[in-house]
Amino acid sequence: MPLSDLTSVELCGQVAGRLIATDSSGSLVSALEDLLEEFNALPARLYLRDPAAQVFYAAAGLGCERDAPDLPVESTGNRILRLRGPEGAIGLLVLGKEPTPGAATSQRLAVVEALLGPVLVSLHQREVTAGALRRAEEQIRMITSAGDLLRHMELEVLLVKILETVLGAARAQVGALLVPGETGALEAKVTWGLRPEHVAALRLSDGRKLAEAVHADGRSLVFTGDLAGLDASRLDAKLTGLLALPLATRGTSMGVVLAANPTDCGEDERRMAETLCSLAAIALDNAVLVKATVDRERLKQEMDLARAVQTGMSPTGPLAVGSLLTIGHSKPCNETGGDYYTYLVRGGRLLAMIGDVSGHGLGAALFTTMAHAIIQQQLRSGAPIAEAFRVLNEGLYHAQSGRFMTAALVEIEIATGTFSYVSAGHNPLLWLNAGEPRWLESGGLPLGILGDSEYPLTEPGALALGDRMILYTDGFTEAVNPAGECFGEERLARTARNAWELRQGPAETGVLLSSDVDAWAQGKPHADDLTMVVISA
Repeated sequence: MPLSDLTSVELCGQVAGRLIATDSSGSLVSALEDLLEEFNALPARLYLRDPAAQVFYAAAGLGCERDAPDLPVESTGNRILRLRGPEGAIGLLVLGKEPTPGAATSQRLAVVEALLGPVLVSLHQREVTAGALRRAEEQIRMITSAGDLLRHMELEVLLVKILETVLGAARAQVGALLVPGETGALEAKVTWGLRPEHVAALRLSDGRKLAEAVHADGRSLVFTGDLAGLDASRLDAKLTGLLALPLATRGTSMGVVLAANPTDCGEDERRMAETLCSLAAIALDNAVLVKATVDRERLKQEMDLARAVQTGMSPTGPLAVGSLLTIGHSKPCNETGGDYYTYLVRGGRLLAMIGDVSGHGLGAALFTTMAHAIIQQQLRSGAPIAEAFRVLNEGLYHAQSGRFMTAALVEIEIATGTFSYVSAGHNPLLWLNAGEPRWLESGGLPLGILGDSEYPLTEPGALALGDRMILYTDGFTEAVNPAGECFGEERLARTARNAWELRQGPAETGVLLSSDVDAWAQGKPHADDLTMVVISA
């Protein structure tokens, strides 16, 4: 149908539809350029607001080059369309000439002016979210790769894997890994395009050899752009950037990784490379201990590693969202524990999980680490909680470790308090509903026993204001006193109700429960880990 046969409403609708249908910044610019060409309003430029500098900067050229001087925020004129988002002004669309006159053109330009800002905001949020998901997936992959380093006890194989992992995280083309030799001097044990003579040629501006300086100081050095601070004059190769990262653990540098000519290596990639070096240093330390110490000392170091990894898996503090306040606590009975807890916010819902791996010690800790990696990937990728447990069960089953894990995962809608949960053979969760204890029973087998187990979602309930939900492991209920009597669910519920009557928050409730269990044991060491997550509405 010719444009002349369309009503102004239809024309405006077409304009709106073409803008809203775009799914990327590039397609939006293309659609906008086509629209302005129909209005005979090209060339034009799209400017976006820089809140810090209080100017509008050129973001795209429509029928012209993008680059142009910044515009002040008070810019005015007949050819300027002011773009607004939820937080106010976000940009300008500056037309290079007067568009085709007429009411239809004015109406369609008004639609562009009204919708372009929200569309830009929506696309930006979509791209930010997509980027965050990509980075999260990449980080999970990298951390999983780093975890694999712990399996390598053969030193030569481990060194190759470390360099491969760190270069991947830094997106570097070439690199080298150096560790102290028999004399204590650094030696290039593994190289990938960066030969020993190249390493020797890299010096700081003060004349010190780069690798030796990083090894001695235990601090990372990053060189980009003009390589300021680095003397590469002796280097017979092209260098566009360099990361020099120590392999440090327990305050001691065990070597240095050089990652040269990184591509698109930003702050996130640098931090990930440093994190991987820290984990790799622990793995390297373990391998050296295997070769140099007795089994008892080796086991001690591995347990220290597992405890450090486990500590990093737990949330760093309480989580407050809406009227919900969540806090967790775990006390292992040995150097490392087999208990697990986590909580996070996803799409207007609070997710809280607790788990208990069979057995104790390093094997249970590693099994817990595997479960953590799988469940975090599932939850952060948006999987429904029942599906997340199905995938977790399948992953743990195929590990063929002979272990299993009881667990429960609760999903609470922040705005309404409506909740549902899945449970895999875990002890019942305690819900204090208006002060009265209600037990939420398990509905599935423990994770890792059968590969095809399903975990049904329970019928939803609703937390009322003042309610408490307590997720705990059986270390609490099975704690025994010197007479061999268990603390039990009844005492747990009574203590929780006392805390509720005293209007204690989640942190105080957890402290009271732990104190009562310790008092019940009368100094007798606990035979199991004590882990708890308390949620108050």
